Amino acid sequence: MIAVPALVAAGLIADAMRLRRRLARLRRLPQPRRPAPLSWEGPREPGGYDVISADGAVIAAGVRRAAIAHARDTGLDVLGLVPADLPVTRALDMLRHTRDAGFATVVHTELLDDAYTGDYTTTMARLHHYDADTGHVIVPCHLTPRAPAYKGRAAWLQGLGVSLAQALVPSILVMGLVLAALASDPQWGPIAVIAYCAVPYLVFAGTPLSPRDLHRTALLRPVLTPYTWWRTLVEDAPPWNRLTWRDPRKDEI
Repeated sequence: MIAVPALVAAGLIADAMRLRRRLARLRRLPQPRRPAPLSWEGPREPGGYDVISADGAVIAAGVRRAAIAHARDTGLDVLGLVPADLPVTRALDMLRHTRDAGFATVVHTELLDDAYTGDYTTTMARLHHYDADTGHVIVPCHLTPRAPAYKGRAAWLQGLGVSLAQALVPSILVMGLVLAALASDPQWGPIAVIAYCAVPYLVFAGTPLSPRDLHRTALLRPVLTPYTWWRTLVEDAPPWNRLTWRDPRKDEI
């Protein structure tokens, strides 16, 4: 029956367009005019803001200054930085669930002094519970940590209040529908598979986000997605009940 593959393909395309519209709301931070040296978690910035980042994240000093200036000008307490080369899995999670990329964030110093734990993920988990003005921008960074997309995914999602069931069950159901469409009509079933593989292109092509693994993830999506489920499920989550507080200023001494 061609109806089943056609309906599944139409649903996938409609969901991709929904995510694309959500992505279109994100503003891109302008490219810094002057090249600046790379910096990890540098000293406290002037103007009442700090930048915290995940392990391995590299942020150009010019991008750091531009992000802080944007947070100050817009009056935001928390400004999430979304790297332009964010991997497909993390980018889809961000659009569906959190709007935080798990990369780096500009935080007002007073708020950060109260929430900082010494770890990016747990600090963001605490900030998630504050009544703060929050925004997100796409930053022209192509230096995100080169760890696999599933690395730290469970901790990141759970820290932001997204259960693994919320993240994985819809994905599993979608895969089940694609396989059902393929089984229902071997001739037309591949339409659903093609639409499933095309989703990353439909969401990200021509947008400020250019995932570094776009082609690989799209072409191998029926195989890579179940593997990502498994690796996310077996990854150890952090001990949330043993958070430790650390003053950011002490790191500069």
